[in-house]
Amino acid sequence: MERVIRAVLFDFDGTLANTFPLIYRSFRELWKGVDGRERTNEEIFSLFGPPEEEIIRREVPEQRLEAFLEEYFYLYQKFHEEEVEQVPQVLQLLRDLKAKGYHVGVVTGKGRKSAEISLAKLEMADWIDTLVTGSDVRRYKPDPEGIQKALSQLGCSPEEGIYIGDSPDDVRAGLAAGVGTVGVRWFPESDPRPFDPIPHQVAESVESFREAFFSQ
Repeated sequence: MERVIRAVLFDFDGTLANTFPLIYRSFRELWKGVDGRERTNEEIFSLFGPPEEEIIRREVPEQRLEAFLEEYFYLYQKFHEEEVEQVPQVLQLLRDLKAKGYHVGVVTGKGRKSAEISLAKLEMADWIDTLVTGSDVRRYKPDPEGIQKALSQLGCSPEEGIYIGDSPDDVRAGLAAGVGTVGVRWFPESDPRPFDPIPHQVAESVESFREAFFSQ
């Protein structure tokens, strides 16, 4: 990508961390308390887009909403260490980007509370300059609002940014925002859908992204 990059923005789930197993488990346990039925991963995945708070709001009675929100975040923290491993290559990538003077941001559809839990547990929080979550926007990906908000907070133009994610919606959001786009497939539980449209670059591993990015 022939750009002078200053801002490197990441999706979170399936991009910076292999959190899908944790999300599936937490929601599966939560839904058992709603109607006793165990959802499949595919059923849970079909709900993705808005943050967890909005997903739960759409599925439970209003009078029980706060209780189920509290339960979800309890489960998310409880199962985190069992389901999500820290990936040294990803953490080192964030450190190296910061060391080389790049602004680093996370633009994710997950809610702020779960994002902050994961960033802290995976020791990533200190390497992130800005965090824009599904709780912070009115329009969710593939709308570019979150990316635009992160760029504004970092003082960067779209031409100075790239967005890295594992889903077609990440690519669409990045293209709509006018940034460079990188589609990644370095976790086995990443978004299974093919990239459509095609991102500017596809990276099958953290190492291949590092090599391509730092050689520019």
